[in-house]
Amino acid sequence: MAYLRDLWRLPVGVRRFLATEALYGIGIGMYSLVLNLHLLSRGLKAEQVGALASLGILIMGAAAIPVSMLASRLGRKRLLSIGAGFVAAGSLAYSADGSFGYYIAAQALVSIGLTLIETTETPLLFRYCATRQDETRAYSLMFAVFTAFTGAGTLAAGYLSGGSADYRPPLLLAAAILLTLSITRALWLPPEKRAVVEDKHTSEQNGTALEAGKADQAADKAPPQSNKLRPRRKLWLFALFLAVISGALALTGSFLNVIVKFRLDWADERVSQLLAANGIILFICSLLTPYVIERFGRNTAIIAVFSSNLLLFALLYAQLPELLFMPLFLLRGGGTTMLSNLLDSQLMSAFADRERNLFAGMRSVFRSAGSSGATYAAGWILAGEDYRLPFLLTSVALALALAFYIKWIRPVL
Repeated sequence: MAYLRDLWRLPVGVRRFLATEALYGIGIGMYSLVLNLHLLSRGLKAEQVGALASLGILIMGAAAIPVSMLASRLGRKRLLSIGAGFVAAGSLAYSADGSFGYYIAAQALVSIGLTLIETTETPLLFRYCATRQDETRAYSLMFAVFTAFTGAGTLAAGYLSGGSADYRPPLLLAAAILLTLSITRALWLPPEKRAVVEDKHTSEQNGTALEAGKADQAADKAPPQSNKLRPRRKLWLFALFLAVISGALALTGSFLNVIVKFRLDWADERVSQLLAANGIILFICSLLTPYVIERFGRNTAIIAVFSSNLLLFALLYAQLPELLFMPLFLLRGGGTTMLSNLLDSQLMSAFADRERNLFAGMRSVFRSAGSSGATYAAGWILAGEDYRLPFLLTSVALALALAFYIKWIRPVL
């Protein structure tokens, strides 16, 4: 397929970035599978685990704007590399026994590192691109590589823990892999000195880069005065929208391993196998995201994926047999991945390069605000051993997000 061939003809900076993303996926996959289970095995209660996750999100929100300012002065590549080192240190700290206060410090290291990564990775990746079409494809490939190797890391962590309830080996190995990532990105990624033509983005926001999306362009342009929304106002509008989306997805996303383990009464190894299969679905859907945009148009694709997710989460709330729950769970993963990729790539591409550091920082702040409350609420729900309600709440929250998109985002995107 010509589309797949084009994906591998992206600029050298993009290809190197994607190669290092594999290490990031493996490290985060191992870390994310075992962390909550490790904390529970150390005697923490479910609400304490939820509070830790919520606190970590708040730290990310507080650090995001300062990090976006630092990125303009110190460079995105440098902060991206340092961020991986912080996450590695946090994973190492979590592997040791400690008090609740000690785990708060470990979470702070992880959250600062994740903030450095999330605030700089997309603007840096887009900086390596030549066109807006490259940006959409590069972002989807980044997520595809990340999710594929997250699945590999998840599977490896399940086998390393081996049902022994000792989750320290996966955390230690994750720390080593993330440290390797930090060094590799610092030494191998190209510098950020490519000249940027700002006019590229202002012209491409009218749809010229995505020829196959012409079917929606008439809708995108009406009314003309709405599309000329001032950049600062657009920053706030898009950031608020991301807060709603992040809160919706965090109701289940922060505790997938816990939900699967206790709702299905599975051993850790089976949980890791299902999450690894979920990674494969995420990989496929990430690869397909640019094709869906180019084939059906931006707005049609976004609304269709929104609607599919609403239905899937509503179905997962029902009392389902195991054989039906598993395929719906996997489809849910693909649907949320495609939705996130569609929205993240299109919202970031709507800004010129000089505005992207600020938007990336605001995106992290508002995502953190939305995710923090949702994660804390999910922790309390799961503490009551209700492993179905989060799916229903996610479906309702996504319905609100879809209404937000149709009313305020679609006219100016």
